[in-house]
Amino acid sequence: MSIVDDRGRVGGRINAVDAGIALLLVVLIPLAYGSFLLFRTPQPRLTGVNPAKMYQGKNLRVEIQGENLRPFMRVTFNTVQGRTFMLGNTNWAMVDLPDLEAGTYDVELFDYRQSLAKLPQALTILPLAPVPTVQMEVSGAFTGMAIEAARRLSVGQTFPPSGAPLAEVLSLGAPTQGRLRLHAGDAMLELPLIDQRELPATLRVRCYVASDLDGTLRCMVPGPAQAVPVAPDSMLTLAAPQGWVNFQIATVRAPSQIVKP
Repeated sequence: MSIVDDRGRVGGRINAVDAGIALLLVVLIPLAYGSFLLFRTPQPRLTGVNPAKMYQGKNLRVEIQGENLRPFMRVTFNTVQGRTFMLGNTNWAMVDLPDLEAGTYDVELFDYRQSLAKLPQALTILPLAPVPTVQMEVSGAFTGMAIEAARRLSVGQTFPPSGAPLAEVLSLGAPTQGRLRLHAGDAMLELPLIDQRELPATLRVRCYVASDLDGTLRCMVPGPAQAVPVAPDSMLTLAAPQGWVNFQIATVRAPSQIVKP
């Protein structure tokens, strides 16, 4: 009995070429699947955030822990994106936090626009403990003012003009030629400001106590971009009815008379 008939069919029904193709497919399919498992890009995942709790503040940084992390990813805290994504290796990266309010945040990992992994309520920002507010008196000058703007300032004026004041004008002098004091290494330079006036003044400022890295205390006044220390040559930026005004401090002293807020 012939196994292959005159038409090339095995057993009279299956073509030998068809049988070879079927055998090839049986071999190639597992091989292709194995290659896919071996060379595919593994799915990143998140495993933790360290530290998981921290106090509210500026320039905070956390370590994102996970698996299969890659460069150029990004991390969001609820809907607010982290400032950086500095990859250490495939298991961790450092992320500079945005300025977050106190609360609990979901941590989500993105690759371009695609969400890859999420840790619900993985980061908690704790509110800062209340800090004492004190009053100081500073002498110096309003700088960089036009003549008309200098004339609109008056004794008793507060900054901002409504709400809790950060500063109050105690005395004013006569306008003089505008100038600006700048540090250049250990030297102090005074630069003239053309077509601008400097208005000597004494202010009472309200500031909050903050600790430096060495443990010393200083008094800080909130500003539109960042808090400014109450110290000689510091520049306070204050909200006035005509817009923002700058006051450069020359000297600092304890208040001559305490005024209740």
